[in-house]
Amino acid sequence: MRNRLLLLGVTSMALASCGPKPLALAADPVERAATCAVVAAADARASAPNHKGDLGFDAQTRILHHAMLAAAEGNRFSASRAAAVVQRMNEIEPRVTDGKWQDLKAPCNEVYPAVARTSGVQLPKSKFDAELGCYALSEFLVRSVSSRDPVVEKEMLDISKIRRDLDGPIAVGLRARGAASFEEGKAMKQAALVEMTNLGAPAEIARQCKARFT
Repeated sequence: MRNRLLLLGVTSMALASCGPKPLALAADPVERAATCAVVAAADARASAPNHKGDLGFDAQTRILHHAMLAAAEGNRFSASRAAAVVQRMNEIEPRVTDGKWQDLKAPCNEVYPAVARTSGVQLPKSKFDAELGCYALSEFLVRSVSSRDPVVEKEMLDISKIRRDLDGPIAVGLRARGAASFEEGKAMKQAALVEMTNLGAPAEIARQCKARFT
């Protein structure tokens, strides 16, 4: 997915110049998530018109969060659905940003309230549940976020460290809970990532994981 996040690093957006068209959210979960992700990207650029280069960590993960939420509709996190959302983002970006994308900000917030949940987020109380959730989130973000921005690179190095530090405890904990095979362990990680995705903003959760486990 890393090489598919081209949209997150673009340096300019093709904002409407003449007669932007009304837009609406689709019923299809992939199309809807992709549309709201493009709206989030356009809003991030519009909010910082003088910013050049890649978006910051919070903005990138806010955009990506829409794909994560689409992938978290169920007991297992679907990486393939997240990838489908990211691919669709790149396909529909010109059409959305040429339209009245600002009118979709409120509807997107209503459909995806977890994206705006940047405070009051708490990790699971159980130590292992928190470890597993932080491990699963870190693993996904390391595979999905890429940037040449030094600040973002530092964030990703910290997240990589969380994953490395938790690798041993997670392996022991999964075996202790009956996950004898790779597939059983993977299913538990996917369930944990679903929970973390629905808690709130990935950037805030990642900071809490860093504070607790590094």
